[in-house]
Amino acid sequence: MPRKATTGAAVSPGAAGTAAQRSDIDRVRRYFHNFAEYQAPENGSPLYQVLSRGVLNDPDMLRFAASCPPSQPSANLLFAAVHELLLAGAPHPLRDYYPDVLADERLARAPGPETYAVFQDFVWSRQEIIRPVLETRLVQTNVVRRTTCLLPLFAEVALRAADRPLALIEIGTSAGLNLHWDRYHHRYDLPSGAYHSWGDVGSPVHLTTQVRGDTPLPAMPLTIRVAWRRGIDLNPIDVNDVAAMRWIRALIFPEHIERHHTLEAAARVAKAHPVPVLKGDALERLPALLKEVPSASQLCVYATMVLNQFSADGRQALLDLLSACSRARPVALLTMEGVREGWGRLHLMDFVDGRISRRHLADCHAHGRWLEWQAVAEG
Repeated sequence: MPRKATTGAAVSPGAAGTAAQRSDIDRVRRYFHNFAEYQAPENGSPLYQVLSRGVLNDPDMLRFAASCPPSQPSANLLFAAVHELLLAGAPHPLRDYYPDVLADERLARAPGPETYAVFQDFVWSRQEIIRPVLETRLVQTNVVRRTTCLLPLFAEVALRAADRPLALIEIGTSAGLNLHWDRYHHRYDLPSGAYHSWGDVGSPVHLTTQVRGDTPLPAMPLTIRVAWRRGIDLNPIDVNDVAAMRWIRALIFPEHIERHHTLEAAARVAKAHPVPVLKGDALERLPALLKEVPSASQLCVYATMVLNQFSADGRQALLDLLSACSRARPVALLTMEGVREGWGRLHLMDFVDGRISRRHLADCHAHGRWLEWQAVAEG
């Protein structure tokens, strides 16, 4: 029989406490429902789809997953906490269902009716290790293929900048891997069957995305010069820290073997080209950092799937800060934000002399699998 989660001494929380607990469980249930119905099938993870459905029918596991902070997606945290232990070598039959954990992913077992019970046994037998992870860790991903979707935006800004190189600031940079997009090789598979490529063919990182729709991608210069780059994150990940990078790996779905290989290759690039990453809140660190940007450069601030975590006031404060900065120099803000399950939207905002213009340039897969150019002005 799977072991149940242990709890402390029984208390009577009262009506308010009970309502708060119900709210927490409802929040967690929504996360796992989202995983079961959308994220797992959309991203090709039969394992996480089976496990999510199991959690939805397991009140004890739902309560256990509610240990995570309200700001964090509980499904991602629980699955990553388990995945991290397996990647670190924890012995258990659950390993057999994780392709990336096995020496040969072809040996992985397909998830079936028995899989959730195996998962339960793993969690309850290690709950004292997993619980602190749920309570303290953050979901921090570096989806490197997103840079292939961002590249046409960087190209447009670079073409307008003429002889000025780009200066990059990434908000929510995690391990900083997406600060090195110009050191990767990018391939765009076109609807016609042809393809277009850009970047260093000798790079260890090769990224491919499918181009959709009738609107062609804009022309891109053969090279884009980057003179300066910095990152900001609440909890920066050191690419030289084995345990920290294992956590980044643990947040990748187990079936995504290519993404695991890409992460390792991008980490090698980042180690070879160290970039300063500031720890702290972006709105607090940006004012001083903006003063460090080389004057003879085009400033590009960018963020992928991050600004949705800002409050409405926080997003407005960011726009106000960049607008004020633009009175001294032009600023470009590039964003990829989710609009519905599996979909992202790419925007380019230009700040000039305190004025803001905004364009919706493309739609894309949240993990960069496809890109559809739009180029719609939004004023």
